[in-house]
Amino acid sequence: MPPRPPIFQDEKTQAFFELNGYAVVPFLSVEEVAELENTFHAKFQNVPEGFYSTSFSKDEAAKVDSGEITERIVGKKAKAFFHSYKNLGSCFLSKSPGTKGEMPIHQDWTVVDETRFDSLTIWIPMCDVNETNGAMQVLEGSHRFSSALRSPLLNNPFSEVENRIRQDLKSVNMKAGEALIFSQALLHCSPPNNSLSSRLVVTYGFTATDAQLYFYYKNEIGEIEQHEVPDNFFQLYNTNIGSRPTVGKLLKTFPYQEKPVTADEYSKMKHTFLKNKQAMIKMKPLFKDESKQAFFEKEGYAVFPLLNETEVADLKSYYEALHIKDENGFGFHVSMDQKDKDMCRETREKVWSVALPKLDEHLKDYKPFVASYVIKEPNPKGVVPAHQDWSFVDKEEEGYCSVTCWVALVDMNLENGQMGVIKGSHHLMQNHRPSPSPQAPVPLSEHMFSIFPYLTTLDMKAGEVLMFDNRTIHASPPNTGNFARVAVGIGVTQKDAQLIHYYLKPDGTHSTIIKYAVDPDFFLKYENASLAKLYDAGGVIEGYEKLGEIPYTFTKHTSAELVELIKADGNSFNVPMCEKLSVLYGYDMTGTKQPEPPKVEVKIEESFTETVVEEKKSFFEIYTPYNILREVVYRITGR
Repeated sequence: MPPRPPIFQDEKTQAFFELNGYAVVPFLSVEEVAELENTFHAKFQNVPEGFYSTSFSKDEAAKVDSGEITERIVGKKAKAFFHSYKNLGSCFLSKSPGTKGEMPIHQDWTVVDETRFDSLTIWIPMCDVNETNGAMQVLEGSHRFSSALRSPLLNNPFSEVENRIRQDLKSVNMKAGEALIFSQALLHCSPPNNSLSSRLVVTYGFTATDAQLYFYYKNEIGEIEQHEVPDNFFQLYNTNIGSRPTVGKLLKTFPYQEKPVTADEYSKMKHTFLKNKQAMIKMKPLFKDESKQAFFEKEGYAVFPLLNETEVADLKSYYEALHIKDENGFGFHVSMDQKDKDMCRETREKVWSVALPKLDEHLKDYKPFVASYVIKEPNPKGVVPAHQDWSFVDKEEEGYCSVTCWVALVDMNLENGQMGVIKGSHHLMQNHRPSPSPQAPVPLSEHMFSIFPYLTTLDMKAGEVLMFDNRTIHASPPNTGNFARVAVGIGVTQKDAQLIHYYLKPDGTHSTIIKYAVDPDFFLKYENASLAKLYDAGGVIEGYEKLGEIPYTFTKHTSAELVELIKADGNSFNVPMCEKLSVLYGYDMTGTKQPEPPKVEVKIEESFTETVVEEKKSFFEIYTPYNILREVVYRITGR
């Protein structure tokens, strides 16, 4: 099948459109916006409340006159943006203040052969638009989700997953005169206008010059009629929408079964889009070795030798001389959590002095921003649940990333609580990852233990390094050995990356995060425990530049959906780890329950700044090692 012809003259804009289904570009001048706005008010009076399209107007002369003015202004500008195209019609869309103006989630009609062509709409607001006054909301990538036909008499194939779609929508906030150019197959909607002024938009439809237009009509016996229609059909077909066309010609009639998209199918569509999106976002390279770089980009981690025996011994001796205490009593602790911040700084410099010269042999154009000892004491109940680390750098969507270099100072195996990763999981979720925990909800909040059995646990020799993207889901089983599991962690990123920190706005809504520009010393001053106390007191971070406030949303999966996506990335049930856990907590691998072990409290690792949860009984009632075993038994037996 030949590829669709490109739409945009600019290759980067075309690539963005092909992936996401839309693009936003500067389009009209202030004067052109004013002329179009004046045209609307001059030609169309007594506009109904709520959402109104001038295509429904019975004043044909007004529609012709306004269409000619729109073609002169918008059509002229379009020639500078697009390859060969033809106009399908234009109109004004008015949305008055009030609840009547909400536009539900939908796709526009199928009007071309979408295996060969795209049909598009240019959507240009005459005023600034945002969530308050009815900005467009889109589901990125959804123009390629389904090949189902769309017409007035066919049901919306996504009707059964609208609640899922709503949480994944992106609000496209725009300035007056900017153009949102989107595929008519893209799922989109707009909320009510809750401002005090009407929201006015001009729209302009177009497609490739050589694309034939069609209209699909569902007849009385439920079959589909494909009608070939003229280019001006959609300017004419606006009074008896849903009726059989009276112009053009019938090409064929065929049976058609409408199949609503299921939640599982929707999850897979989203996952495919996110993987494609990540593949198009070329990571700014960190590794000198191209094969290591390729493996890291695909799997989200890499393991290789780093320190020699002398260097390992040096860091171990330094650690032993520190006499670091587990100040919070959780068994899992890091040196950066110590109250003596001078000691934390000196430790950072010591770890850097030993590890960075060796990292220089493997990495390029990078910079470190944090370093700490990471200790896991012997404790048969000391599970670190599956999680992602904070966002540390800006513009992850442009190829920047933060990476933990986790260097084993003792041999790591299943007995002493080795690290485990979910392969490819850095592609699963592209949301920001704010502090503090557990106050900030995260996509894994309800799934930390349901996905735990799918960890790939990693045997490591002392001196080896596990490098993982901070978006990669990772965890570790308990240390049932006789000695502490000791490692050092070094955070690195691209040399030109901007260090940032996202902090949940303490307004009780969990809907906004505050973005700060930070430096490496930020992570000596603030760790999760102090940020949690600050949040609970209603405070905000002081002494660092506030870059803005951002809506905080993320895709919500069921545990079953998330497990299926994880398995699709090549992860499998970790039998040896689960066998160990089943014996440790009183089960066997047939699911036979032994006397129930006591529920114990655990804490969640948050990169090098660890979660300290106090007086959070409900949290501990959920996140216990016993619940891991319940999940393991369920995965084995279905009970």
